[in-house]
Amino acid sequence: MEELISVIVPVYGAEKYLKVCVDSIRQQTYQNLEIILVDDASPDGSGAMCDGFAKEDSRITVIHREKNGGISAARNSGLAIAKGAYIGFADCDDDMHPRNFEILAKLLEEHQVDIVVADYEEIEDADMDHEDAEIVYDKIQVTGYTGVECMNHLLTVNNVKTILPWNKLYKRKVFDAGHRFPEGINGEDDFCIPHLLCEAEKVIYTDVSLYYWRKRPSSYSRSFKLSRTSYLYVLEEREAFLKDKISDELKHRFLVHYMEILWDFYYLVKHHYPEEKERIRGYRCKFQKKYEENKAIWQIPLKKKLKWDVFRKAIWISDIWYAIDQVKRKTIRKIKGIDNYYN
Repeated sequence: MEELISVIVPVYGAEKYLKVCVDSIRQQTYQNLEIILVDDASPDGSGAMCDGFAKEDSRITVIHREKNGGISAARNSGLAIAKGAYIGFADCDDDMHPRNFEILAKLLEEHQVDIVVADYEEIEDADMDHEDAEIVYDKIQVTGYTGVECMNHLLTVNNVKTILPWNKLYKRKVFDAGHRFPEGINGEDDFCIPHLLCEAEKVIYTDVSLYYWRKRPSSYSRSFKLSRTSYLYVLEEREAFLKDKISDELKHRFLVHYMEILWDFYYLVKHHYPEEKERIRGYRCKFQKKYEENKAIWQIPLKKKLKWDVFRKAIWISDIWYAIDQVKRKTIRKIKGIDNYYN
């Protein structure tokens, strides 16, 4: 008998995409699903659409949150009522291969693992009817890891974007340990997924793409607000949590990423919120302290090192560097027709 899979979908401002998303879940070849749509006080007609879907399909449960709490709060609301032995996620503007849960569940059971990680495909905003690849299950190749090995190997060798919730299927037990998505901060996936992976005894990965991530020009990931700087807390917490668990290579990669985020936030806040002078100074102080603590281990390209040294020692030159860099980025985006984030 097929185990019940609880699929949790936070819903906010997605009436243009929601039917495609929900239909892709309802039409899964794996039918034993509990589909939990969490209307996070959406300002458009998404909430009413959720109610309509529930009338059409008894597998759908709708939660209407009274106040918008963000994607973490919505996911946690779904987890609070989920009954499935397995847990899956989807974002309300994405969709998936019709065999997504069939394949993930079969891999989970066949290999007796706690989490299955699959690859995913990026699709354009207007792509509402793409062709699904034909998948031969017996030809699917997998690689097995412990949860900690998954963190080390997938991020450094295959460069798979492991820190995502929706390209996976989880046994419920990894959530029963008490792990939830942190509310009120940015970067919830970077915070929660390492804890879930490290909770797992066994993880497998396949490079078969089963999920379609939609690149939306107006999505949350493409705007900058001061609240986004809470991502620094996430990176700091992740560094502390994984300190004794991950390879030196991955530690170094995380450190470099942290430095680049500090550099970005310094200028983003300076540009969008110039009145936040204390915060702006604080980012540069953090940068300088982190640099001094790790200067003996940096293995970075000369250009990046030069950029960092200029930022530390000659801020006015760094300001010019940043301005030139922004012109270059905007020119490249215009040529390629990309509406990238933070504009």
